[in-house]
Amino acid sequence: MAGYRIGMPVYCRDGRCGTLVKVVLDPHAKRVTDLIVEKGFLQKKDRVIPVTAVEEVTDERVVLKVKSDELTRFPEYREAEFEAPPPDFEQVTRYLAHEALVWATRYGMSVDHLIPKVRERVKVGVDPEERLIGRGTRVFALDGPVGEIDHVLVDKNTHEVTHFVIRQGILPRRVVVPMAWVSNVLDDGVYLKVDKAQLSELSQHVRRPDEDIQAEVRDRLAKVTAYDLSRVLAEVKEGIVRLTGQVKDVAARREAEVVARRVEGVIDVENEITTDTGVVARVIAALLEDPRTRLYPIEVSSEHGVVTLSGTVPSEEVKRVAEEIARRQRGVVSVINALHVKPEEWEVLIPPLAPMRP
Repeated sequence: MAGYRIGMPVYCRDGRCGTLVKVVLDPHAKRVTDLIVEKGFLQKKDRVIPVTAVEEVTDERVVLKVKSDELTRFPEYREAEFEAPPPDFEQVTRYLAHEALVWATRYGMSVDHLIPKVRERVKVGVDPEERLIGRGTRVFALDGPVGEIDHVLVDKNTHEVTHFVIRQGILPRRVVVPMAWVSNVLDDGVYLKVDKAQLSELSQHVRRPDEDIQAEVRDRLAKVTAYDLSRVLAEVKEGIVRLTGQVKDVAARREAEVVARRVEGVIDVENEITTDTGVVARVIAALLEDPRTRLYPIEVSSEHGVVTLSGTVPSEEVKRVAEEIARRQRGVVSVINALHVKPEEWEVLIPPLAPMRP
């Protein structure tokens, strides 16, 4: 994962060549396509640099694959302004402007007929359908503004945006918001699909070693008393916490994720914890789908992924098949097969036919 921090220095192969002032985002693919590098140092104009020209991104700098004298082959970036009549304006008279006069004062001074104008701003050098995100780009939750963009986190291989780091307050508090929480990116800001209360659950963004984050997450999970999280495992890579293991229900699963997100330095949480209620639902659904078991009332229970099958089935074959189906379901640790075999009545009452003799 790479972090494009607005304001970080940009280096060419022969030295510093500018400053990162904006990133260009494809709002449909949710992918960074270009960087806007501000003029200065070894270049005289702002340039649009495609992400394919980026060689390396660290916490401190962006390094390009080109030398400074090659920057001129990239498009210049600038913002142009012009004035035009509003799109809904209609001329109310057939007279030309120089043919009509309007009284402006009681002293008889006259002026040409005025046409309302609106000021338009155009981004030169980038696709007009793409969005520019820079320092100061506002962020809005469902219930109002919540801060400004500080920097953007992207996947190193695909350049897909994974998270936004939002700066909040005068004494900045920075939180990491996953792209899944973003509903839209427009010219006037980034819009989230969550409210301010949900953002308050996120930890402050700080740079910490993965091993330190992992140790704290595991320690906090072990201290939870409201739910049994003893079988939850936590691994951390590049600030992203991956939770696995087994809990009783969805409430315990959510609690484990909330605990992990509150640890400083956590960028995101991949919650892959399975629940006993989920395991039971998957096993029951699989038994009902299979024609060999769907006609029989098999009861299913689970405790920490240990599934127990109980009830009555007509044969050892059905008992064996039910166990095989249960073992294949996600989250199942082991199966206790307590099914009772009782042949159906018609099988008992009708004796087998004797072979016919010639």
